[in-house]
Amino acid sequence: MNDWPLTHRTLLTSTLAAICFLLALPARSQSPQTPPAGLVRAAIQNELADDANVHLFAWKTSKDRGHKTQMERDVQTPDGVVSRVILIDGKPLNPGQQSEENARVREMLAPEQMQRKLKDQQEDDARTRKMLEAIPDAFDFVYLDSTTAPNGHQLTTFKFTPRPGYNPPSREVAVFTGMQGELVVDETARRLAKVDGTLFKDVNFGWGILGRLYKGGRFLVEKSEITPTHWDTTHTMVHFDGKVLIFKSLHIDENETDWDFKPVPPMSVGQALDYLNHSDTPQDASSPTSSGSSLASPSAARSDPAVSHTRVLALNSSQSSLRRKP
Repeated sequence: MNDWPLTHRTLLTSTLAAICFLLALPARSQSPQTPPAGLVRAAIQNELADDANVHLFAWKTSKDRGHKTQMERDVQTPDGVVSRVILIDGKPLNPGQQSEENARVREMLAPEQMQRKLKDQQEDDARTRKMLEAIPDAFDFVYLDSTTAPNGHQLTTFKFTPRPGYNPPSREVAVFTGMQGELVVDETARRLAKVDGTLFKDVNFGWGILGRLYKGGRFLVEKSEITPTHWDTTHTMVHFDGKVLIFKSLHIDENETDWDFKPVPPMSVGQALDYLNHSDTPQDASSPTSSGSSLASPSAARSDPAVSHTRVLALNSSQSSLRRKP
């Protein structure tokens, strides 16, 4: 995947690690028997256990950054994610764009490049784990409603607000003190399914850098069941304004969708590039037709390009970008 600056990977990782599933039916039910905090804690423990395992997939990604959209094919390898852009603004790459993409792909073959990206990814993973572990203690949860999904799973929605008196253990977690929204838990699977959060006040954040996010920033993260034992982030929408290092303006307005997940064997970087070169041609590449507002069924997340389907977001003072982790 494209090599984005550290400040951009910082925010979404430091904002939250959260997730989605299933298009719910409108049937209401009684409040859950398990206390909300206990249910959220159990779901997060399952997220952490899933993240501790290695999951190798190929998938498609559509990125909308306001001024342009692009589609790429991605492959997770033991050395990190390898990607190739196949469409820009819905069209195959022109000769100039193809030349730039070929140069970027060739650069991926450099061992030091992959080692640096893998190191960054591992650092992001550790930060994400810290954020996830803090959620049950950082927020109070109030039951809103429950719905039954098409596969029979129970989806329960909670409102979350900062817990009074919570003392953030780090600058990374401090962003939670200014955040509120709704969180959906798949009670049947005991997994986080969706997080929709908004900043109700300005907050400071730190993740190797210092910054400030302004009131009104919003993120939406959804996750879907990819296999019976693995869920993955499939859709992320983020809008934030703020400052980095006091004087650099920060603006993020992004929407990323991931779909068509397929398991792959372990590959070297070279093998992954060869795999991408022999995958869909631009003319054959399908794209998602919906974005973000609907929850997907497990089978759709695996193969239906109409399903809106991310995980680690990070920020930079001059540009914004999205990056996945397995």
